[in-house]
Amino acid sequence: MKWMGEKTRYTSVLEAMVWLAGLGLMAWSDPFAPARFDVCLFDALGAPFCPGEGLGHAIGFLARAEWKLALESHMAAPMVVAVLLHRSVSLIIQSIRTISHDVQGYSIPA
Repeated sequence: MKWMGEKTRYTSVLEAMVWLAGLGLMAWSDPFAPARFDVCLFDALGAPFCPGEGLGHAIGFLARAEWKLALESHMAAPMVVAVLLHRSVSLIIQSIRTISHDVQGYSIPA
């Protein structure tokens, strides 16, 4: 069953990398550029709204410290960024503690 622990450890690191890469790409993109494609499931189903609409633009504005524009694009953007950063950092810390626990004679205090 040792392979199960290794799989979980690497899955946590992969999840953190995906969240950070997604945030980084949205922060790096130009928020003033028009949307190139839409991945909203609600739009595909014909709904008149999309709860995540403007979130990518808002994250781009947050990265450029355009607070007013970010909040106008999507009110929940600061909370979304905070939650995803917290999740990513928690996963990385958890992985470091797991790895350090596996190495004899070395541990990171909790």
